[in-house]
Amino acid sequence: MIKVLISACLLGERVRYDGKQVAIDSPILDQWQKEGRIIPFCAEVAGGLTVPRPPAEIQTGDGNDVLMGKAKIFNYEQVEVTLNFISGSKQVIQLFD
Repeated sequence: MIKVLISACLLGERVRYDGKQVAIDSPILDQWQKEGRIIPFCAEVAGGLTVPRPPAEIQTGDGNDVLMGKAKIFNYEQVEVTLNFISGSKQVIQLFD
């Protein structure tokens, strides 16, 4: 059976930066959940960020630049959270090793 990785916030888990629930309503997601295909994950929380937390964005560049060390991620309070995002991303990869 093929597994499907999906952001936990889209399944209604309160892991968004603002702690709000934003579940999407989808018949296919409902079916996949019943079949046990869904793997919910929040890389930000797995990387050690709290809920709620200030929103964060890549300052210049994109995700590839972050992984190459050419860009950083800062939250709106100008605290760097790059390592949190990278740590959470590495944990996602480990799910499939």
